[in-house]
Order: sequence, then C-alpha cells, then structure tokens
Amino acid sequence: MIRRLKNKLFATLCITTLTLGAVAAPSAFNSVKADAAPTKTVYVDVEKNVMGQAPILQPVKVTVNDTETICNATKDAVGAANVDTDAKGSYIKAFRDTDTSFSYDNYQFKNSLPSIVTDTTTAYNQKIVSDPNWLREKEYNGISGWMFTVNNTDHDLNYNYYTASTPVSSLPDGAVIRWEFSMACGCDLGNTGWLPSGTVTNGYYNWNTNSTAAFFTRTDKTNLMKAMANHTNKTDSGYTDALGVLQDLQSSENDVKDALSGL
Repeated sequence: MIRRLKNKLFATLCITTLTLGAVAAPSAFNSVKADAAPTKTVYVDVEKNVMGQAPILQPVKVTVNDTETICNATKDAVGAANVDTDAKGSYIKAFRDTDTSFSYDNYQFKNSLPSIVTDTTTAYNQKIVSDPNWLREKEYNGISGWMFTVNNTDHDLNYNYYTASTPVSSLPDGAVIRWEFSMACGCDLGNTGWLPSGTVTNGYYNWNTNSTAAFFTRTDKTNLMKAMANHTNKTDSGYTDALGVLQDLQSSENDVKDALSGL
C-alpha cells in the first residue's frame, strides 16, 4: 500500500514537472525572439545655426527598434526629458535649451521677412512666446519652429512627407535625421518655404499662395554628420573644423569635402 502511494506521488510530481516545463519553454523562446527584434541605426542632431549658436545636440549615432518612430529615435538621442512633443508624438514643439543670449536684432535674415511676423499688435492672434528653458516654436517671431530632414530631404521616394511619427522602419539604415530651428519657414535653411504675405485677417497672418525661394543654396551635410558622429576624438582639430562647417549655413560643397577629409 505504501509503495503504491509513493509511486502515485512520484508520478504526480513527474507530470507536474513536465507540465511546468511545457509552459516555461515557450515563454523563454518568446523572450529570445523579443530580444532579436529588428533594429535600425540612425544619426541625429539638433541645430540652431540660424541663431549663430552651437548645436543643442551634435551628431550622434543611435540604434533603435525598427518599430520606433523618428520622434522616439530623437528622444533616445537627446534624452526624452529634453523634447516637448504633441500628444501623439507626431510633432516636436521644442527642445530644452537654456541659452538666452540670442537677440532677434542679430538674425541675419530679419530684413528678408515681412515685419508682420514680429507685429503682435496688428497680428494679435499670432502670439510670440519666450521660454528661458526651451527653444520653442513661435520664439523670436511668429513663424519660427523646428524642421527636420532625413538624408537632406523632407519626403521619401514616393513623396510621402516625413513627420515625427514616421517609423524608422521606413528609413534606410544609417539615415541622418537633422533637426534645425528656422525663423523663416525653412527659407533660412536653404529650402523653399511659404511665408506670410504681410497682411492679416482677424489678427491672423494671410499667407502667400506661392512659395518663397530659399535665401541661399543649401549644401548636403549628410555624410559629414555621419563622419562626425563616428569620429572618436570630439576635441581634435578635424572635428572642430567639421563642426564649424556644420554650423555655417552657407558652407559650400568644397567646404564639406575638406571637412570630411580631416576626420
């Protein structure tokens, strides 16, 4: 009788062990599969060259899960606490920045814009903000804000325009995400843009129906940014020269080539 009870107990323990093992095995396997999720490497920086100031973030390389978005990759690069987005993460409103030394009087393209962009009396519904802890859209004039390109373009091959919610899976591996502050809807970055006409309706800007040409010829700095991110010594002359070229809005293709050769 005792022997039969022992055998039943042993059999029960064996069944329990096998059952637990059967449950545990798929769980462990799923963990391995999750760890092996596809990733993508991208490069990110955050620039305020129109203000004549150093980047908020110099070019860095980050590796993210390819289900993440451009916004996620940007947060990984600069730190989530340093980015202010809309609720959906499709639009970046501000980057943390405590340098308040810039004066709009020193903005080199000030005279290329209609005066209405700083006239909050006439354009009374177009507010201009001031935040000592962030560099926000609508600072300094009513049309400023953050723009970005991916490999020096704002759209993919099918002319789908990128937003901050675009998944990185749709970007080529090694894509360069370049954030730039603009006070002229991109014209001061070497792109065409749509500017206010100079008149208002009910306190709001009236906008030109035709685009405004870029204020200068834009030079592609994609490869320079990659090389800077991958350069080990961030204090040597090659890197500091490259940083100067990156910050110079009107640097030429030859300037970029020379900077690349020094890295």
